[in-house]
Order: sequence, then C-alpha cells, then structure tokens
Amino acid sequence: MFFPLYIDLRNKEVLIVGGGKLSLRKAEKLKEYGASLTIFSKNIKEKKLNEIEDIKFISENLENDNEKIEELIKQYFLIIAATDDIELNDNIARVCMKNNILVNNVSSKTEMNAMFGATVKNDEFNVAVSTNGKNCKRSRALKLKIKNLLNEIDSLSS
Repeated sequence: MFFPLYIDLRNKEVLIVGGGKLSLRKAEKLKEYGASLTIFSKNIKEKKLNEIEDIKFISENLENDNEKIEELIKQYFLIIAATDDIELNDNIARVCMKNNILVNNVSSKTEMNAMFGATVKNDEFNVAVSTNGKNCKRSRALKLKIKNLLNEIDSLSS
C-alpha cells in the first residue's frame, strides 16, 4: 500500500531512464513541478523530449549490470525506470530500493516504492487520485469527475 504524499520537487535531481512515450509523459509532469531532469537513453524515440527546456541528456545504453546502475543512480532523488525492457526496469527498481532511492517503475505495479497518481489542479487545489496501480481507467474516470467538481466550485465563487 502506498502512502499519499506531496513532495516539493523544485531543484531535485530526477533521472528518467528511457526515451519513449511514457518517459515524455513523466518528464512533462515532473517539469511542471520544477524537477531538474536528466534523460538517460541511447535512443530518444519521442522527439518532443528534446523540446522540453532545461533537460540534460545522457546518450548511452544502460546495461543490466547492478554496479553500473548503482553508480548511475546515486546522485538522484527520484528515478523513473521507463525503458521498453521490463527486466531492466525491474532491476533498476530493485537497485534503487536497496539503496533507499525513490523509484517509479512504469512496467510494474509492485516493483517500485514511488507511484504517480492522476492529478487535477487549479490555482487553489491539487488533488491526486490513485487505485494503487490496480485500475488506471477508474483513476482517470474519478479524475474527470474531480475536474468537473473543481470547475463547478470555481464557477460558484465567481
């Protein structure tokens, strides 16, 4: 079970391993909250990643080698394992957890210690919804209802 927690990511070093669609979504969300991002991927499939301001890129392959993974992750506050290699993502997650580093593993519902909720925010509220990875479709449905409720509350106070 995951404990809901809001964290100030401004100026925190965050590493995203992978250069695909999920990496782009995570990068956009993390930049929105002020994280200092590094993308580690030999192959950037999502060219929009290059358009996000102030991202560092490390263009290398990450071998499934625990020593190399440990060396890479030690300077980061949060790691996102977002490659298209499930075994590598799981291994990155295990190494991070062993070293008490927050890790989100996009290819697992259990092999991680940090999870992204579906968020809705406006000037006054920031609401996160999670089904603990069990049903993303239901999270999105609840997110939409919350968004509509926030719009309704906004229109009443105008």
